[in-house]
Amino acid sequence: MMVAYLAIALLILVTTYSAVGSFRQEAEGAVPSWFFPNSPKRLVRLIIGFTTLVLVIAAVAWIKLNVSNSHTRSAPRAFHFLIPDGYTGWVRIEFEIAGAPPLPTQSGRTLIKIPPSGTLKTSSTEQYGPANDDYASYSNDAVRPLADSGPQKRVWGKITGELQGPTGKRTYEEFFVGSEQQFKDQALPPRPR
Repeated sequence: MMVAYLAIALLILVTTYSAVGSFRQEAEGAVPSWFFPNSPKRLVRLIIGFTTLVLVIAAVAWIKLNVSNSHTRSAPRAFHFLIPDGYTGWVRIEFEIAGAPPLPTQSGRTLIKIPPSGTLKTSSTEQYGPANDDYASYSNDAVRPLADSGPQKRVWGKITGELQGPTGKRTYEEFFVGSEQQFKDQALPPRPR
């Protein structure tokens, strides 16, 4: 993306130089140089001036449009994972499964309530981009935060992937819930079904 902005900046610089060079008043008896060659005729100066104005306006509009679009595209996804209390093992969420229920939202966050089996299938699509996820364990009477960082960390090895099978393309997300030693003992997730 940065290369596009640099290309536009170079284009603006060259076009502006052309405009300045063409409108420069030549001093009497001045010797032309490579930086400021002989002044062109009036019609050429008008064409260069108009082209410069159009290009600068178009470049500014394009940059504003891309900057505003990049803010909406890079809004972090917000998943709220609810994991059964006491669950240890790999969690798998399979997206875009025909006939499966969509994921609900709660307070602007997508709610992902994992069943005791550890696998959830949904018709919702995977959300890519920066993540603002949080994790909690649930039981019949309480929901408690689950540490995904620090010394009490319980969430490990997050994987996002895509499989091609007889039913078509499937996207999924997996992570391990448990202690660090449990994660090391089961470092590979089970093979997809």
